[in-house]
Amino acid sequence: DLQSALEAVIARLTPPTAGTLSDYVAFVENVIGQDPRLAARLDTQSRLDAEEDDSLRVVARAWEQAITAERDVAALRCLKDILRGLVLTETILPEPGGRPAIIDYARFFAELRGAAEATIYEPLPPPAGSALLAAPLLYVRGLSFRAVALLGLSEGEFPQPEREDPLLPEVDRESLRAAGLPLQSRLQGDEASLFYEAITRPRERLLLTRPCLADDGQGWDPSPYWDEVVRLTQAPVLRLRPQDPQPLDTVASLPEALLAGAHLCLYHSCGPGGPKWSPIPEGWEQVLHAAEVVRRRETAGSPGNPWDGDLAAAAPILAAHFGPDHVWSASRLEAYATCPFLFLTSSVLDLEPRLPPREGYDVRILGSMYHAILEQTYRAALSDATQDRLPDALRALLPQVADRVFDAAPETYGFRPTALWSRQREELGRILARTLEALIEATAAWQPVALEQAFGLQNQPALDVEREGRRLRLRGFVDRLDRDTDGRLQVIDYKAGSTLISAHDLETGKRVQLPLYALAVRQSLNLGEVGGGFYWHIGPAEPSRLRLEGYLGGVEGAIQTALEHAFHTVEAVRAGQFAPYPPAGGCPTNCPAAAFCWHYTPRAW
Repeated sequence: DLQSALEAVIARLTPPTAGTLSDYVAFVENVIGQDPRLAARLDTQSRLDAEEDDSLRVVARAWEQAITAERDVAALRCLKDILRGLVLTETILPEPGGRPAIIDYARFFAELRGAAEATIYEPLPPPAGSALLAAPLLYVRGLSFRAVALLGLSEGEFPQPEREDPLLPEVDRESLRAAGLPLQSRLQGDEASLFYEAITRPRERLLLTRPCLADDGQGWDPSPYWDEVVRLTQAPVLRLRPQDPQPLDTVASLPEALLAGAHLCLYHSCGPGGPKWSPIPEGWEQVLHAAEVVRRRETAGSPGNPWDGDLAAAAPILAAHFGPDHVWSASRLEAYATCPFLFLTSSVLDLEPRLPPREGYDVRILGSMYHAILEQTYRAALSDATQDRLPDALRALLPQVADRVFDAAPETYGFRPTALWSRQREELGRILARTLEALIEATAAWQPVALEQAFGLQNQPALDVEREGRRLRLRGFVDRLDRDTDGRLQVIDYKAGSTLISAHDLETGKRVQLPLYALAVRQSLNLGEVGGGFYWHIGPAEPSRLRLEGYLGGVEGAIQTALEHAFHTVEAVRAGQFAPYPPAGGCPTNCPAAAFCWHYTPRAW
């Protein structure tokens, strides 16, 4: 009857007269009742059914009110978090003797009320579909989630240790407080409480992660909290790297799925026409194709590999484009000798390197400025001075020409000068003055007769060489031509780089410009017999170790060596041979393929 029902309710709501914190928490939990939706996910329906007879089913009633359900259930979950916190406090901070203290209900209620008043609770906005919340810890204090991933549990990262104020240490603060100044300590000891709040947010699952490497590549030790969790829980620790494919049942994004699928097909039996993988409704054939490409690239010495630079299938197209009438440049021939794939990307595909934007000039702009200053200085001096007065005229003109070129350089060459530009100009001026003195001394017996002499350009004939039915045409600019008293010519090419060019560079085909230019001067321009030549290194202010007159066989021997390399390069390009071959010292930084070439080897500094 009604009287019996009322007495049963009163008995159910009457707390124990005395007990531990855990006893009172269990009493309140049993009054509130379980969350039926959470219980269904955790497969605890049988335990829930047994407890529903005694509880008031507060959470279940809250779910029945559609308008306020999310708010009220979130608040009830927050209350349950507070109750669990009381139990945890009793466990980790036991009374003397190790036994929980026996308290009355008034004491328990005071403890519960104090904990509730200290808790910050702000209901989250409704989630958009299956969106995941990413938020700092302070934003989610007092909230509860099914699962939480806590990031960054490395030493010094989370929780971040408190540090003294370097300008006002704790010792000084204590002295000032003793003198009556109201100064608070900077060390509040919040690390442990922050970590506690973080790991008590999830109701079902908790994932802890940490980086193993710092930004500089050094190893990063785990946080002490990480070590303690591992020690207490014996939870498995998985070490993951971004480049490692994940098992197909653990991937969390389409890129991970594609990588895992490609890895499966690369190292296991999975080929074109094989079974589809349902998580990837589109693009699976492309994954299979990519896996086959990687497999072919990893097969050393694989003949006819179109994914490792062998474009023999396109040989007819290449032979037509780079046919007998094609006019080559020495820089392109040398690019192929450096790496065939460099030539393919820069000269066939016309790709450009994607360098990060930066202020100031680069080495190519530096070389252009050097060339312009030396050319204009010599041109002005030759127009006004006689041979015996040429050195003095060069010395007088160099600062004026350098200032004029440097003033216009940012606009002419398209770079933004830095705050050091004025200092850099002074240093470059000193380098040019030093190299001019050395150049005057090295060419004292020679008279400049041509500057920036074109062939194959500006209505000048190109170098045209035929050999055994093969034809090579070449164009370019000769930086400088000198003539001695016997009428012999000397070819000089300026280089801004500091590495001295040697005869070995010609023997390997990496430096064929100078002898080919000497042949063009003699054969195409018909300016006379070339008796020698060298590269002039502007920075070190000295000639190259390679001198045409000192090469095996003299100037003619150097020319024949350069022609052999040039014809070999032309035939290889027409045949579609572009297999990557990184240089011994590392790949050039201006290679357009640096970002995607599978053979790219950075230079060692």
